[in-house]
Amino acid sequence: MVFKQRCQIYRCTIIFLYWIRIIIFTLVEFVFHLCQSMWIRLYPTLNINNRNFKRTRQFKYLGSILSEKNEIEIEIGTRIQSGNKCLYGLAKLLGSRSLSRELKLQLYITLIRPVITYGAEAWPLRKSDERKLLVLERKILKKIFGPVKDIFSGEWRIRKNDELETLFHKPTGHAWRSQNPLIRMVLEENPNGKRPLGRPRRRWEDGVRDDVKALGGGEDWRLQVSNRENWRQGCMSGWS
Repeated sequence: MVFKQRCQIYRCTIIFLYWIRIIIFTLVEFVFHLCQSMWIRLYPTLNINNRNFKRTRQFKYLGSILSEKNEIEIEIGTRIQSGNKCLYGLAKLLGSRSLSRELKLQLYITLIRPVITYGAEAWPLRKSDERKLLVLERKILKKIFGPVKDIFSGEWRIRKNDELETLFHKPTGHAWRSQNPLIRMVLEENPNGKRPLGRPRRRWEDGVRDDVKALGGGEDWRLQVSNRENWRQGCMSGWS
């Protein structure tokens, strides 16, 4: 009986401390915003070297929006809006049947993608931000590749995300089978010189080797890529 009473008292104490913590954090945030708004009202301008600058919550600098709280969501939303404007401006070209898919992809990569990803090197992205950007990219790719006729129903439908991924990101085999001397030199030559200190950066080939090994293709991915049909089948379902 005494043990049950102690457990109930302990439970009530934990709940009480939890709500006290929430109330304190809410009050602190409210006081902070109140002081901030009062500070802006008292000092609407900032004086630097006898020059007055109007205080603002956000402004655009070199094409990027900077906010007082460093809210990257505002910048990403603006970039997505600009990307949609570019998409609608090029909608006739991207949906035209007279242009090849390769040319449409080049239009996307050279005209639309730089507008969306301008300044992306400094973005502290979250998963929700990445999803928003991926949704926009799939929207553009659906416009480029168009619908597909379903094998079972015989009706036209919108392409799925995995189908767009397969069409947009080509396999690696075409690079190894290419007879271009520059591509062969990049793949086969070993650079001379000293490697800088620290952990070496991963190369494009390292990712390919790990993926092939994970799919059961062995250590040497070049042997698998020599046969186009074997490489395509291995990339789709694995070699094991």
